[in-house]
Amino acid sequence: MRHEYILYALIWVVIAMLPIFLELWEYMDGAEFEWRPVLRWWTGMVPLVAIFLLHNHLLIPRILKKGKIKHYCVSVSVILLAFGTMFFSMDRHRPEMHGERRMPPPHHIESPHARPPMPMHAPVLPLPVLFKFVLALLTLGVNVAISLSFSYSREQANRKDLENYRLQEELKYLKQQISPHFFMNVLNNIHEMAEDDVAKAQEMILELSRLMRYVLYESENPVTTLASEVRFISSYVDLMRMRYLEDVVKINLELPEDTSGYINIPPLLFISFIENAFKHGVSYLNDTVIDIRLHEKDGKVLFSCSNTVPSRNPETSRKGGVGLVNVRRRLDLLYGEDYSLKINEDDKLYSVTLIIPSL
Repeated sequence: MRHEYILYALIWVVIAMLPIFLELWEYMDGAEFEWRPVLRWWTGMVPLVAIFLLHNHLLIPRILKKGKIKHYCVSVSVILLAFGTMFFSMDRHRPEMHGERRMPPPHHIESPHARPPMPMHAPVLPLPVLFKFVLALLTLGVNVAISLSFSYSREQANRKDLENYRLQEELKYLKQQISPHFFMNVLNNIHEMAEDDVAKAQEMILELSRLMRYVLYESENPVTTLASEVRFISSYVDLMRMRYLEDVVKINLELPEDTSGYINIPPLLFISFIENAFKHGVSYLNDTVIDIRLHEKDGKVLFSCSNTVPSRNPETSRKGGVGLVNVRRRLDLLYGEDYSLKINEDDKLYSVTLIIPSL
């Protein structure tokens, strides 16, 4: 609103300064500077300013912006008619416009057969009145254009703010869903381990406490560094190594040793894919291989996770679960179409490939 009023003020200042500029231009050519035409111009601006104030503060906000187009057109017509009548009445009372305009007396004797000079009547609508009427109409048109333009800009900004707020709330909700889902799976793993190896279960609990610290604090931020996410993934995989024997589950983990400090990514973005690899890919009847790779290149993060598919009935085929649904939704909200997610599955291998830009 402030910028709109500043623009109006600048326009009126420029209009008010026009006669001064013209007089200064003539003054530079040697003519005398006269204030009379300047004052006459400013006096003529008073009705236009009144029309503008009435139109800008009453007709536009209370009638036009509420969709009452017919009422607005009638109101503008009444205002223009009223001010036009006032202009015409003021102009008729000028001495030079009253009655007839006569030709100046001749400077020489004319022939007696010459026609008498024709009287010059004032036009039905004098040019000064017509000029002021057009100027008033132009004032209203410019006022509508500027007001609606700023209103549209404000509505777009408000809509964008509301959309960003909604997206942030939805992202917060999705992250809140990920954390319980993650801890539920890890606690189930520890529960199974406690029945077989109490010492390992205790060690897993210590490792879980480190993971909880990351989930509770880092996940509250909209972004985290790639180095922090790498440490989190490494800790989680170490936790899984404690649970499974190496000759049963072979885990290949390839993470960048030195990550750039400027690479930022959303927290807990890859853990759902890694969780699913261990949840659905491990089999004690067949050899299991889980391969996890994470790289950065040219400002982009490349993540891949694959696991062998154990023999199972088609009815138990993996369909994603809550974790993958949340990840897809987060990716859509954060990146729109600026990311690549490919999931391939056959009878032997399930693989995920994700490429995201740095935030």
